[in-house]
Amino acid sequence: MRRRSLLPLAVSILAAAGFTAEAARAAEVSVTNGILTVTIENAGTEIGQFSIATGASHPHPNESVFYPVGTSWITLRDATANQMWVNGSDASAAGLAGYSLMFMNTQPAAVTPIGTSGFRTTYTLPSWTVVQDVVINGTTIADTNVRQSVTVTNTTTAPRLFGLRYFWDWEIADNDGSFFRQRSPDGAFTSTFQTFAAPGFQFFEEVDNIATPTFSIFGTVQGGTLSPAPTTPDQVRYVSWSDFDDFAWDTAVTGGNDDSGTVHFWGFNAPISLAAAASQTFTEYVSTVQGAIGQPTPVTTPGGGAGGPAAPIPTLSPWALVVLGVGLSGIAFLALRKH
Repeated sequence: MRRRSLLPLAVSILAAAGFTAEAARAAEVSVTNGILTVTIENAGTEIGQFSIATGASHPHPNESVFYPVGTSWITLRDATANQMWVNGSDASAAGLAGYSLMFMNTQPAAVTPIGTSGFRTTYTLPSWTVVQDVVINGTTIADTNVRQSVTVTNTTTAPRLFGLRYFWDWEIADNDGSFFRQRSPDGAFTSTFQTFAAPGFQFFEEVDNIATPTFSIFGTVQGGTLSPAPTTPDQVRYVSWSDFDDFAWDTAVTGGNDDSGTVHFWGFNAPISLAAAASQTFTEYVSTVQGAIGQPTPVTTPGGGAGGPAAPIPTLSPWALVVLGVGLSGIAFLALRKH
């Protein structure tokens, strides 16, 4: 059973302690450009966790893209101290032998606005500063995406080893069990969970229904034309959300046709070395439009999603229009003579 189903119980407990349901949700703040909306937790045990939905001006308005706040999160693997730091409270095991599970919410953390387009969450950890930016880019359906960038800084005076994991919990139009396919090069949609070691594809697509999808969502892996470019991961996985929500780093990929998520790993094959006082940033994008993540957009986006601009309608030069008009007049005259 998903932990998220315990939310009504949590609200009841808070109410019994004198808090209202509105107060329990008061830590959530949102931004939107009308096409996509980002909601983030700005206090409490899930500080920095965010979700994505379509906005009022999207062709499919007010639909979920990520599950509501509390189920998508990040992990910092401190391979020098053998610690797994998570910015949520769901994980119950480190997911790698010899490591301790640690929670970022036990350390100083703060959420600040990035203008009117997103939020920055700063976690001050022993030996590290972790800064997560979640920003909406664009102004139209054709160019709107959400960028997640995490910058890891070694705040010590010696090199340290680390890794990073993004864990995204998809919910397309209220459907948790999305179908996955790799794109560029393209694969077939599947509901079987799997690992893509050293992925060669540029991005992936997910839909709520293969035959009649409400819309598509697209997540980057690498390549494309966006700046900053997506950061190529060691691995991408299409996984059981409930399995990976329990483990901060790794667990077996099995099963399918169930509540799903995706995972990006950096520093999975071997930890990344970061010099004293140095920083490294990891970036990926999400959109409901293929072209908005820096990939060529077909006239009709695969999966039924809102694609880019429609194909241009051919136009004629003024002289061509005159010739066409004369020709049509002649045809009309002949038609009248036949009667």
